[in-house]
Amino acid sequence: MTEQKEKRVKKVQARHILVSTRELAEELKKRIDDGEDFSTLAEQYSECPSKKRGGDLGWFGKGAMVRAFEVAAFTAEEGQVVGPVKTEFGWHLIYVYEIQTDINPDAGPPTGDEDADENTLRMVAENYAHEFMMLGYTSKKVLSLFTSPHFKSANTVYNLLGVDVINDIIAGVFGQKTAGAEEPAKAPEASSPAEGKASS
Repeated sequence: MTEQKEKRVKKVQARHILVSTRELAEELKKRIDDGEDFSTLAEQYSECPSKKRGGDLGWFGKGAMVRAFEVAAFTAEEGQVVGPVKTEFGWHLIYVYEIQTDINPDAGPPTGDEDADENTLRMVAENYAHEFMMLGYTSKKVLSLFTSPHFKSANTVYNLLGVDVINDIIAGVFGQKTAGAEEPAKAPEASSPAEGKASS
C-alpha cells in the first residue's frame, strides 16, 4: 500500500520566447522591461510552436522541461520575467505568471500541445515519461497515465502521436526494448530534441 497517495507538488504557469541569439533575447528583455507586452513579442519573435499562444506553455511541474529552463522557471517569482536562459534549443525569456506550491500533480488545464510539431510532441512525451518514472511509476503504469484524462497535456500528446510511438518513448526512457518494435524509427532525417541531454 502506498502511503504517499496525497502527493503535492509545485507547478508554475509560464510563457516563453525562444530565439537563436543572446543579443536578440537581451533586446527583447529590455523591450519587456520598458513595458512592451510579452505575449505580443512572443507571437512576433519566438521560434517555438507556442508562439501561436503568445508563448504560453500552460502548467508544468518539475521534470517536464529541460534542466536549465526548469531551474530558471522554478526560481522565478510570480510575475517575473527571467532570462536570457540558454538551452540546446536556443535562448529563452521566461515569464512565470502563476505559481502554485501545494497542488495535486494531476491539476492544470491542457497546454495546447496540439499546435506543436512532431519533434516537440515527442520531447513533451519523453519529458512526461521521465517525470512519471521519477515519481516511481513502472513503465506499464506510465502508459496508463498517458491515457488518463487527469494528465491533460500528456493525454493530448498520446492522442496525437498514438500508442506505438508513446510505447517506444516510454521504453526509451526506461531503457527497455519495446515488444515487436523491430522496424526502424520513422523520419530519420528529423533531428531528435533529445540530443545534448548530457546534463541530466
